[in-house]
Amino acid sequence: MTIDYDILLNRMFFNADKNGTPLAGSFELTSRCPLDCKMCYIHKRENDKEALSREKDTAWWLNLIDKAKERGLFTVLLTGGEPLLRQDFDEIYLACKKAGMVVSVNTNGVLIDDKKIELFKNHPPSRLNITLYGASEETYEALCGDKKAFDKVMTALKKLREAEIPVKLNFSVTPQNFGDCERVQSFAKEHGYRIQPVTYMYPPVRCSGEPVRLPPGEAAREHFLWQRRLLGDENMLKYALGKEDYSPPTDISDCGEKIKCRAGLSTFWVTYDGEMRPCGMMNVPTVKITDFDEAWEEIHRARENIILPKECGTCPYVKICDVCAAVTLAETGEFDGVPLYACKKAEEYHRLCKNFIEEMNCENSGFQEVMKK
Repeated sequence: MTIDYDILLNRMFFNADKNGTPLAGSFELTSRCPLDCKMCYIHKRENDKEALSREKDTAWWLNLIDKAKERGLFTVLLTGGEPLLRQDFDEIYLACKKAGMVVSVNTNGVLIDDKKIELFKNHPPSRLNITLYGASEETYEALCGDKKAFDKVMTALKKLREAEIPVKLNFSVTPQNFGDCERVQSFAKEHGYRIQPVTYMYPPVRCSGEPVRLPPGEAAREHFLWQRRLLGDENMLKYALGKEDYSPPTDISDCGEKIKCRAGLSTFWVTYDGEMRPCGMMNVPTVKITDFDEAWEEIHRARENIILPKECGTCPYVKICDVCAAVTLAETGEFDGVPLYACKKAEEYHRLCKNFIEEMNCENSGFQEVMKK
């Protein structure tokens, strides 16, 4: 009998949501990174002594893995910062594998050497999520402060392909690299990578400074162009038409909606210094972990008090908006604050879709048949 693992996982999450089981967790092993990416929301450098002093040691993480497994943890993401910076990364990674967990890793790829290739070949991850920051040394220099990183990542990707280790690419669209979007997308297609662009950049919620991101209209445009290249005009038209058909709900409470995602419901995030949160992009609610079960129960209860802006619930653009509890908190400092950057981005994306429909309708009468289907 063939098992459909997507259906199986969906069923597991359905039960976990209903029972309050922490099925999926993210372990932020470090806040430090060898790169100096301008848009990073943590932004701790590789040799930051203060950040290093606050990192939990190997024994702490191994104990957490055991306790989380007992409570029902099944899938775990090892992330950072750059998790491969830790000298004990292999030990923590293998402990998760030994515990029977489905393990994926977020990395920028710079530290993937032959030893790490061997580790991942002998003990395959569910997936390596590698963030590609551009298509050239010049872009890496402009965004990450290290032009040599580009060749390191390209070499790592080549070796990972040869070792048949599963990789997904992420691409964060910023003022420094948006000109590389098409080349990065072509690279992913050429090598058969699934790639996920991120056109919404969070403010630096866990460090000081102003957001480094495109204006909302330009971010919307890059998102639209990426999808159009991906789908082709005919499928993009169908997609755009689907967005035109949306009408806002009429049954939203005057108090706004509760959080809809799984953060704090069946998923959690553990920071490098030992705090549990519903999501890594939220500073609150947060609980210092002295006992895993107690921390989870507190976070699970706290999520029920998160109320989103009532304006978002009745907005005609909500289904194409980046809005979520983490976004409202990051943009406004409150869960129920209206995130104007996200509003403007969604409105512009909707306008682009509408203009595209009109353009295709005028230029090619053959699209009339597509529109009727």
